[in-house]
Amino acid sequence: MVAAKAWPGLLADRTLSDGRHLIIDDPDGPHRIWLMSPADDLAYVLVRDHRLDLRLTAIRRFERRLAGAPRTRLPPGIRPTAFQRRRLDLLLDILDAVLDRGRRTTTHEIARELVYPRMTLGRGSEWKSSSQRRRTQRLIGEALGLMHGGYLRLLGGDAVGATISRRPK
Repeated sequence: MVAAKAWPGLLADRTLSDGRHLIIDDPDGPHRIWLMSPADDLAYVLVRDHRLDLRLTAIRRFERRLAGAPRTRLPPGIRPTAFQRRRLDLLLDILDAVLDRGRRTTTHEIARELVYPRMTLGRGSEWKSSSQRRRTQRLIGEALGLMHGGYLRLLGGDAVGATISRRPK
């Protein structure tokens, strides 16, 4: 095994009660390594689930990094696309507005300030029957869904379906 100090791009090295935790920089995204024991040999423990192919690809990418090989493209599913990042940013902004304890933000204010900032929105019955109101309500629901467990799908590498979860009953 390569000594951790010899790894180029070592961003963090912490020893905790459960082992040693390393973060190694890579142009396509950092590698997070947990060394459970100070043994000389590096072993991988994988969860055998629907993400097994993704986990194996990550190990191959890390092995290439250790061997000094040039970087490879990240497989789909590890990093959200630019569109997905913008949408997740919007959902987090909406969630911040909904959960702001200092003021009671209305759906109309969220739509006007976050979802449709450059658009004039109607008031009264025009707003109540608008597609902009319905879309804003759906986005608020998605933001709350992220808060109530949808974020777990993001952690599993599923940026596409992460915002579709519903609030638990």
